[in-house]
Amino acid sequence: MKLHFVIILLTGICGVIHAQSDTTDRQLPETLIRENRIELPFNAQSRTISLLTRAQLKAMPVQTITEALQSVSGLDVRQRGPYGMQADLHIRGGGFDQALVLLNGVRLNDPQTGHHLLNLPIDWQAVEQIEVLKGPGARIFGQNAFAGAVNIITAAPAVRKLSVGFTGGDFRYQNAQLYAAIPIKNMRQHLALSAAQSDGYRYNTDFKTANAFYQAQWKALGGDWDVVADYNQRQFGANGFYGRLEFKDQYEEIQTNLISVGYRRIAKNWVIKPRVFWRRNYDHYVFVRSNPAAFQNFHLSQVLSAELNTQWSNVLGVTGIGINSDYTALYSNRLGQRTRTTQNAFVEHRFSAFRGRLDITPGIAFSYFSDFGAFAYPGIDVGFKLSQRWKVYANAGETWRVPTYTDLYYEDAGNKGNPDLKPERALSSEIGIKYLQSGLQLNAAVFQRVSTNSIDWTKALETDKWVTQNFNHITVRGVDVSSEIYFPAFYAGNPWLTRITLGYTGLDADLNIKVAFSKYTLNHLRHQITAGLEHRLTRRLHHSVRMRLCERYQISDSKEFYSVVDNKIFYTGKRLTLFAEATNLLNAQYGEIRYAETQTLYMPGRWFRLGAQLRLL
Repeated sequence: MKLHFVIILLTGICGVIHAQSDTTDRQLPETLIRENRIELPFNAQSRTISLLTRAQLKAMPVQTITEALQSVSGLDVRQRGPYGMQADLHIRGGGFDQALVLLNGVRLNDPQTGHHLLNLPIDWQAVEQIEVLKGPGARIFGQNAFAGAVNIITAAPAVRKLSVGFTGGDFRYQNAQLYAAIPIKNMRQHLALSAAQSDGYRYNTDFKTANAFYQAQWKALGGDWDVVADYNQRQFGANGFYGRLEFKDQYEEIQTNLISVGYRRIAKNWVIKPRVFWRRNYDHYVFVRSNPAAFQNFHLSQVLSAELNTQWSNVLGVTGIGINSDYTALYSNRLGQRTRTTQNAFVEHRFSAFRGRLDITPGIAFSYFSDFGAFAYPGIDVGFKLSQRWKVYANAGETWRVPTYTDLYYEDAGNKGNPDLKPERALSSEIGIKYLQSGLQLNAAVFQRVSTNSIDWTKALETDKWVTQNFNHITVRGVDVSSEIYFPAFYAGNPWLTRITLGYTGLDADLNIKVAFSKYTLNHLRHQITAGLEHRLTRRLHHSVRMRLCERYQISDSKEFYSVVDNKIFYTGKRLTLFAEATNLLNAQYGEIRYAETQTLYMPGRWFRLGAQLRLL
């Protein structure tokens, strides 16, 4: 798992494909990265960004967005149960509270805890593209983009479509889906419904989930309107999910709602984008499923936000300006009643020189929290094109994060929050190089994040309570290498190979203080290799496989290494799609959550599924 072997392999792939590309090399449409202010094509970005397209998502052996994110190098998705019932997102060694997920630019972070970040009220069938920003993102998206951000893009199609699907598998897994696209005159709209359930892969890991997603897009009043309404409900047995493996009878129910209304208008050199949204999350936790009165938690959080983002093209380049205001309310039997108001302002400008070969984008975000005061997050991106296909880039940015209400106020028999916590702060930087050709992408970057006042739950003895505290200093250094080859861009017709992806991330963390036990900071991946292959077996029969090789940090000198292989075979007809897939095909024993050195929460072994989807219109 040495870095130089990975770089040699990626470079060799790049050379082989370059040697084989000839007049059959075709230009593919540029992909626009959908940021809230300055929107740039993927090729023009001076940061490390990974994309998952709709075609990739359909070919993956996954059932949820959460599982799909595990294919991106640098992302550590730690699941407590299958199918994303409860999972945490870590980016480049950051904590689960230090990442941000957005839906079409709408922030989905929860003030109670980052554990709800992947309670996604987004139906899998509606996703058009997933954009992953690795590195400082606070000046673009706000304070929760501490280590990076994931933006999930949906768009209603312009053609009619109606399809139904069903999946069944081991452990009595069942999943039913309905998708309808119903354009009416100048209005495009789509509706996606799904429901899934399983008895679970061990005692008290059963689950039920239901999701409804609706989006409408139309032109009126000189611009484009976008309305989204989502609902997600999940109920699951949480055997060992929280605290200790001995807690076998835990149970949880979660409901997440989102409604957003956005407008976009182009007026001469201006792009104007106002938006309002409301997010609600209800969480009911029971310690003993058969006796809820013994101990239970109720949390209801709501966020109401209004924002205005603009983009101005002028003689000096492109300027992005944005403001937003949030009202946050929390009611909890464990955390009390809390309210917060937040005001944010964003300013950035992109300069270009030397006929566009050099780009410089400085920016700054200002935030005021009614309970923590004011902060500023400056940052800058710089890129230089060495040639039409090679580009070097560097960026740096300062980020902040205020504690969640769980960090501050939660207390039970095994945990105690700290109301005196200070906001955590970090200076992040990276230097990278990328090669971009139609059908071929190669990116390599080295990065560093120096954090002060970082927040984690720690204890001196295994029998002690977990207590939140600020670390004085944490430095995370790493390397991130990724590549993708899309063979139809090089060869006319229908080549046997469709796509190969390969990535590597290596991390090293340095703490200036030592703790005996850390819940999250000392559990990052040291080494991670991700690989994927898509190819066809016949004209309509395809096969895809993905692999993850991971080595997780241990406080002792011992190593925790595991590899997971997922596999899918699928048939695509004009109206009928059939598939068979298996997760953890080699039946590896592994866990992504560890509560102490000797307590690992193990994920399922081999799991088979069969499914069909029928297009009616």
